[in-house]
Amino acid sequence: MAPSTRRRGTRVRAGDAREAATRGARDARPPPGSSFDVIVLGNGPIGSAVARHVCALGARRVLVLDSERLTSGSDDLGRIVRPLDAEGRDEWTDMEQRSGTTFFTKRGSLAIGSETFVERGASRLRARDVAHRRAKTADDAFGERFTFFTRKDVPEGYEAVWDDVGGYVNPHSMREAQNALMREASEGNAMVVRATGERVESGGANGDKCTVTIDDGSAYTCDVCVMACGYYTEPLARECGLIDDGDEDATRFGEVRIARRTVLLAEVLESEVTGALAGMPTIKYEVPRAILDAARVRRVSKGAGSDHSANEAKSVYVLPPIYYPGPVPSAGWYVKIGGGPLDYFDKTDASWIKTERELAEWMSSDGDEVVADQLHDILFHMFPGINFQSLSSKACAYATSSDGSLQVQTLGVGRDVIAVAGCQGKGAGPADAIGVDVARVVIDRLAARAPP
Repeated sequence: MAPSTRRRGTRVRAGDAREAATRGARDARPPPGSSFDVIVLGNGPIGSAVARHVCALGARRVLVLDSERLTSGSDDLGRIVRPLDAEGRDEWTDMEQRSGTTFFTKRGSLAIGSETFVERGASRLRARDVAHRRAKTADDAFGERFTFFTRKDVPEGYEAVWDDVGGYVNPHSMREAQNALMREASEGNAMVVRATGERVESGGANGDKCTVTIDDGSAYTCDVCVMACGYYTEPLARECGLIDDGDEDATRFGEVRIARRTVLLAEVLESEVTGALAGMPTIKYEVPRAILDAARVRRVSKGAGSDHSANEAKSVYVLPPIYYPGPVPSAGWYVKIGGGPLDYFDKTDASWIKTERELAEWMSSDGDEVVADQLHDILFHMFPGINFQSLSSKACAYATSSDGSLQVQTLGVGRDVIAVAGCQGKGAGPADAIGVDVARVVIDRLAARAPP
């Protein structure tokens, strides 16, 4: 089978997938000077979850800023959900039923690699008592279940663990569900507006309100501000003077970095979707060293020395076919593959203007051509029998902390700004659980700031 041709110059721009997705109603911007209990910067999976849960916990006047100008790492139609995020998530079914919006597709998940690589996930499945199977890739049990996957050039000792509970979420549909439930919980008082938060000023130690200024110069006040703008959170907090080297929490938050990533969308015929790939789960694959060498994959980029970075450098993830309605990419079914080494943005001059410009340029590009070619080679190694029609590369990015953990920090001299970042591009699956935890922090801060 001849390799498919990768499209050059066919850019999957930030917002194309978003515009194709269902968008809920947005409110008119409130008058300048309006005051709120909580203002949330960012309406992605985490920001929308925080807003919904602070309303469920009693806040009523909540304003969510949904930026149209800034690019987003969640501008896609499929985000992988690990089995531990999906297992027992009865509230997802409740959310979908109450909001009338379906966002989770259960396809199961599959991890393939060395014993050490597979055991990392298998041990967590055992600890949580999640039903799963494990076998050598050379065993018939694996070959009969996953007929589409190659066993050629796969090391003899490779193993696989799989379950039926993982899958993927549509991040746009997920946030629309959260927005609908937020409005319900707030009895119609919470708002989502098209606006970009450009400055956040802490109210200070004397209990004054926090001030948020948006793109048209209008300013609003709130008791607590939540910054949940993905990879923009840390640079915006820095620009606003909220990261003070004298504060341990703020200093730790200031270590969050932004990594460039490249993904490949591989178009498949509908006959493959309903045929060979009908039972395809989400996949995490430790690429064999021989394949990495042949694909010329860089091991780890400069400054990316954490275990998380090393793991990313030698593995890829693959999502089963998802239908994209067009126009970019062209309407059709696509398998998505991503992974490889982290490539960090330079923080030597970490100004907001420079960061925003560099992110905009990167997110409107085709990504890293070398990485895209490497992903192409790995994809054809994994699926030798699939007839891919075309391939389109796409730039994406995510924020990561030095130890790979999510960062939730209270910032500002008034302790009235809650900043969330460092989800490693994996925030969609656990977004609702993260939203619950952050909402509790917000409610505690509201109580602490309430007059006696």
